[in-house]
Amino acid sequence: MLDYHHARRLYQNDVKLANIDAKLVLTSTISDEKLEDWFPRRELIFAERIGADAIVPCDRPVYDRDARSQRVETIRTYVADLKEIVPEFQESNIEVVPLVKGKTEYERGLCYDAFTELGLTRVAYYCVQYFSYGFRYKALLERIQRVALEFEPENMMLIGFQSENSISDFPPCVTGAAGQRWLRNSNPRNGSVDEAARQYDTWSQQVESALTIGQAPLQAFTNSRGWA
Repeated sequence: MLDYHHARRLYQNDVKLANIDAKLVLTSTISDEKLEDWFPRRELIFAERIGADAIVPCDRPVYDRDARSQRVETIRTYVADLKEIVPEFQESNIEVVPLVKGKTEYERGLCYDAFTELGLTRVAYYCVQYFSYGFRYKALLERIQRVALEFEPENMMLIGFQSENSISDFPPCVTGAAGQRWLRNSNPRNGSVDEAARQYDTWSQQVESALTIGQAPLQAFTNSRGWA
């Protein structure tokens, strides 16, 4: 996964991203200041240009601390952007993995309705804000549990959370995790390429194992929380 900023730098340095032996996922989860320079049409053109396989597009900042009216307005703009551009991504054979946004079930429901209309069953959730100011792991876990129960996505990817020790706490629909934890675990800057690759393989196997065999069934969350 590459955000627009880093993917653009590589492209400008003549790195042929389409030739990399891996699936390339672009993400619009960049700083609010840089995000202002991107709009759906530009996202589409750039994704096509570098040969992206999938994209997390159209991000707009929605924070729990925002006024409810502001959150609802931003989410409505976000889903309007999705409805406009997702069919064109699909025509270009670029898979769209939309972000779930919203503090309340009503707000998230605006996203769910758009996803259903567009036939999108794989979703993503941005986790960084739960750790930018303090450690709010339990709040993140509860939010993901609620999304899993409300929408029942086919797959969910966490962006900004890659803990091999905690990922198994999440619902079974969480099948992917993206972030920068792999850098700390492979330490590519301070050793040989072979050693970094070995450390990365060991760590990634731990994450993959946690994602496939360690997760609690969804029923466990409904029983423990008393949710319908």
